[in-house]
Amino acid sequence: MKPFTDASFIVAAFSSSDEHNKTAWRWWNKHGGAICTTRLVLFEAENTIRGFPLNQKCTEVQARTWIEGIQRAVMEGLIERKEAPFHRVLPMARRLSLHHTVKATFGAMDILHVAAALDLHAEKFVSFDERQNEMAAQEGLVTLPRNR
Repeated sequence: MKPFTDASFIVAAFSSSDEHNKTAWRWWNKHGGAICTTRLVLFEAENTIRGFPLNQKCTEVQARTWIEGIQRAVMEGLIERKEAPFHRVLPMARRLSLHHTVKATFGAMDILHVAAALDLHAEKFVSFDERQNEMAAQEGLVTLPRNR
């Protein structure tokens, strides 16, 4: 299966103001293929970028351009959207929460993304979120990109 990406990677790849933008593209070019993710990840990435103008991270025109880039990547097959049904993901997310959130606080979206990757039988989890990567690694996923 293609590597599963979370919102932090997609935001980094498509928003040129993100500190990880060059690393994201360097990894993606080296990987040399499509990545996969879910509609929920894409929603979170687009929503994050939509908020950038409010925080003076970019202009509204830049935000729209970056979101259009994500949508184009989906249409062109660079980002493959997979379906991870909530009736399977939510019980897994609850298990992850029960196991991991007692040791450290994790956001619900981070837990849902790791649960979706597990449901889709991903082997690799691509994220710039270190804590989310820790959870993914503890669940047996290889976390990337390396050498951040």
